[in-house]
Amino acid sequence: MSKFEKIKLKIMNKMKKMKESKDLKYYLNLPWTYTIETETHAGSSYYIIRVNELPGICTDSQSLDEGMQDIKELITCAIEIYKEKGEPIPEPIDKDHYKGKILYRTDSERHYLIARTAKRMHKSISKTLDALIDRGLENLRTT
Repeated sequence: MSKFEKIKLKIMNKMKKMKESKDLKYYLNLPWTYTIETETHAGSSYYIIRVNELPGICTDSQSLDEGMQDIKELITCAIEIYKEKGEPIPEPIDKDHYKGKILYRTDSERHYLIARTAKRMHKSISKTLDALIDRGLENLRTT
């Protein structure tokens, strides 16, 4: 076995141990994010609650407190199912790990078009990219 293969095996074993050491309590204490919508049907209002990081995990309830209690039980069930199947469990992204610095490479034509747009908007290229990305993200959220 080559030196590279030994290092790779060592890293993989370490990652496997880390993955196995994450218990249910670890996952339940993660900062899950939710999308909460209100709906009205037949004169009654209720809440629809989704866990953003766990596709398909959703509940509805007439009370927000009851709905949040239900969604936490569903998170527990989902984590247990992921573990049983041996599938990776999605985790929330920690915003503190992101400092706002992105290196972005593009072709010269797109660079030119962005610079031209920035000039027309009287903004820096960075602020123009922020505005363009915000619009794109908003379009994704509404589709």
